[in-house]
Amino acid sequence: MGIIIVVAGYVLYEFSGIRGMVTVEQLRELGQNPAAPILIIFAMAGAWTFALPGSVFFFVTPLLFPPAEATVIITIGSAAGTTAGYAAARFIGGPWVERSRTSRWSQFLARHSTFAMIFTLRIVPGSQHGLLNYSAGLLRVGFTRFLSATLLAISIKSFLYATAIQSSIGASNIREALNPGTVGALFGLATLGIAGHVIQKRMQKRDEDVKRE
Repeated sequence: MGIIIVVAGYVLYEFSGIRGMVTVEQLRELGQNPAAPILIIFAMAGAWTFALPGSVFFFVTPLLFPPAEATVIITIGSAAGTTAGYAAARFIGGPWVERSRTSRWSQFLARHSTFAMIFTLRIVPGSQHGLLNYSAGLLRVGFTRFLSATLLAISIKSFLYATAIQSSIGASNIREALNPGTVGALFGLATLGIAGHVIQKRMQKRDEDVKRE
């Protein structure tokens, strides 16, 4: 799936006319604005606080900053959003939060809230981070464990995304776009996704077996 995204992005960049209007240097100039990282952090924190989709930040941020800087910015935004979302669910509540109480995330997390499982849920591509924050807050999962697992997973995932995007941006052809750096990062993401899926399926099967007994 990741390779498809990179190929599609490259084709769009190459043949839509964007290449002639927006260069890598121009994108980097936007990133040099002191307000840029602050805006991204606040926007990401806001999205996670209200359980809104935040995956776009994993793709936009690496366009503006090198992989290391993008990783730091995304991780800080994740930390702020995780803290706010967790606190909102645990201490404030409300209809917007309460509807997460019966979600599959809450049901799963109620039985499996170890550091390793939280790490797995976070690092899998496509994870619904905002809803996971609400579920953890409602279930009163240990905040230190929840936050530390989140930061470790997000830092790894964001670096892989940033590396893949950085390796493909500015490529003059599809072969350059799918260079070893890009493919390696995408392979890492795919491996994480498959491993996370297998672990979740095994845990769910174990739960079903326990219920039958």
